[in-house]
Amino acid sequence: MSPAQQKALFENTARSMGDAPREIKLRHIGNCTEADPAYGHGVAEALGLRTAGSAKA
Repeated sequence: MSPAQQKALFENTARSMGDAPREIKLRHIGNCTEADPAYGHGVAEALGLRTAGSAKA
C-alpha cells in the first residue's frame, strides 16, 4: 500500500469513528496496533490521540 493509500485508510478509519467515546477510540487503536503497529499509530494520529512514543495529546 502506498503512503497516500495508507493516509487515506487512516483518515477514513478516523472519520468513521465519528463522535464515538474516547474509550472506544482508544480500544480500536489498540486493536489496530495489534494487527499492525504502523496502522494503530496512523489511526491514532488521524484521530488526534496520543500513542506510546507520540507527543500529541
